Amino acid sequence: MATFKLLITTGLCVLSSAWLPAPKTQQSLTVNAVRFYRPQLQQTQIKAFVEIPYAVLTPTTDGAGGRLTYQITVRIKDSTGLELVQNAWSGHATAAARQSGASGMEILDFALAPGLYRLEVAVVDSLSGRRLTSDLPLEAFRGQTDVSDLLLTPQIRTAQAQDTVPMPGEIRKGNLLIAGAAELILTPLRSKAHYLLETYNPEAETAQLTVVVQDSSKKVIVSTPASSAQLPAGGGVLTGTVDLAGLPAGNYTLETKLTMKGRGLERSAPFTMAGLSETIAKDVKLRQADRVTDKGYFANLTPEELDRAQAPLSLIAKPGELSVYDDKLSLAAKQRFLTEFWSKRDPTPRTPRNEVREQFYAAITYADRNFREGGRGTTEGWRTDRGRIYALNGVPEEVLRRHQQGYAPPYEVWRYSKGKGRYYIFADRTGVGGFKLLSSNDLQQVGDPNWQRILGIPALEEIATFLNLDRIELDRGGGF
Repeated sequence: MATFKLLITTGLCVLSSAWLPAPKTQQSLTVNAVRFYRPQLQQTQIKAFVEIPYAVLTPTTDGAGGRLTYQITVRIKDSTGLELVQNAWSGHATAAARQSGASGMEILDFALAPGLYRLEVAVVDSLSGRRLTSDLPLEAFRGQTDVSDLLLTPQIRTAQAQDTVPMPGEIRKGNLLIAGAAELILTPLRSKAHYLLETYNPEAETAQLTVVVQDSSKKVIVSTPASSAQLPAGGGVLTGTVDLAGLPAGNYTLETKLTMKGRGLERSAPFTMAGLSETIAKDVKLRQADRVTDKGYFANLTPEELDRAQAPLSLIAKPGELSVYDDKLSLAAKQRFLTEFWSKRDPTPRTPRNEVREQFYAAITYADRNFREGGRGTTEGWRTDRGRIYALNGVPEEVLRRHQQGYAPPYEVWRYSKGKGRYYIFADRTGVGGFKLLSSNDLQQVGDPNWQRILGIPALEEIATFLNLDRIELDRGGGF
């Protein structure tokens, strides 16, 4: 039986409805799943992209221009129909996003043991009750595979120092940040198709890669010259870009042909090229949809949502900075306080977007969904030790996870190689997922003085090896 952990991220996907091909039905969702293999676990890692069509949701009339609110439910079933996972949460957007033709993007991340499954996704409009569904069959790899599915995306970028967490609607692979897309829609103004493949070659190899684009009749429209890539032992990641400027409007297939030691490996994925006239007509609105300011962000939150947005600021606020925020403040005063708080931290004040705010709340959302702790009272994810460290530092570059082994409880070690080179050691002494911070070389964090006794010598030796430290350095909380 597989062990499932469903991770969800949310983002805004700016897509004009006029760019899309003829809709299948008004009740269907566009969902795409890409499979990656994890040889050490013999599992298939699924990245699923769910497009939320704001155009079919009904806006409220409260707030500044109204809001969209929906409930999304995800179920994973095996081949017998047995439900293995169910998860549900709420999403919202501004009515302005609906008017501009934008869509929401929900990104799901989960692992499957070999076999057949179904991914069922339902979105219900909170105001009208309208229900949109998708039922996607999935087949997890049944054994060792040489290459992942082909992932097509409108953008792949290299993470920068400020990218502590992916932006809304992005996933991260190593130092690459990849925009999620349930369906790749190119336009004459945005004509580059980016692609990504993972390879799982046990030994170092030289591979040859060719990219072919076919139209709906299977006619080859584009064929690139073969390019060479050196793949390290254990596998690697292949990425590339194909500029398809001048391609007529229509539906196409992009196929990669990878050759390794005489083995031909083909992977393909569909995409659409929009026409010029509808692209130009929608471009102005789409540019406006991208420009979400601090003021606009908080203007569309309810009083309860404003309070939830203020609470985690205790992680980053200066002493006394939050003292003026209380229940006596009016709605406008709370909005103004939060706007000013984040305006002071805007790294690019001359641009409409505040990337630091977006990344912070993306990290809080991730922490709440993945680090929440139960028991007698439920602790919000960002208030837990792991959630707090994640919110402050983002995704660790390396993670060591161990289940309970003999004397040592389950533990995790997070390593951040950038910046000051921090590490954090957590352990679950409760047995129900309550990971607490035991030790760190971050002087701002308080650990447990008995942490070495809690873990025991075998675990300490493994942690020291993982961090490239000797036991003496580890004992005194040394750096890298």
